[in-house]
Amino acid sequence: MTRPGALKTGGFLVLEILIAGLILTSGIAATMYLFRMGFEHLERAKISNTLSAKLIQASGLIRTLDLQKKNGTEDMGDGVRLTWEARPLSAIQPIAASDAGKISSSLHDLFLYRVDFHLSFQGVMREYQIHVFRYKSKSSTKDAPV
Repeated sequence: MTRPGALKTGGFLVLEILIAGLILTSGIAATMYLFRMGFEHLERAKISNTLSAKLIQASGLIRTLDLQKKNGTEDMGDGVRLTWEARPLSAIQPIAASDAGKISSSLHDLFLYRVDFHLSFQGVMREYQIHVFRYKSKSSTKDAPV
């Protein structure tokens, strides 16, 4: 016979352990998923930062390249590759008028190039475009950056 204020200790112990285990397992699974997602986002941020840091360097390098070659590939370091293609947009020979009314041609030819380039790093590729202004001395065979 049981006393009126006594606790009953029946067969719910196994069920309570199973429910607690299920809650613990789902908590661990959710935490592991969040860590994995955090790592993937951190990796994407690293790739984006690396490409952004190399963009300034790529812009400077393009200004020094021989754009008459039309295209090329360069290694930017840290696993970043630069692939470029140059298209001439315009070429002119400036002329100058003197005070005596004579027209004389300039000692330089002027060129404007449109350069499409891609930076790639760890399977991620970003496309960019830049315009480059060049001049070539009439006595030289190679154009020079401005």
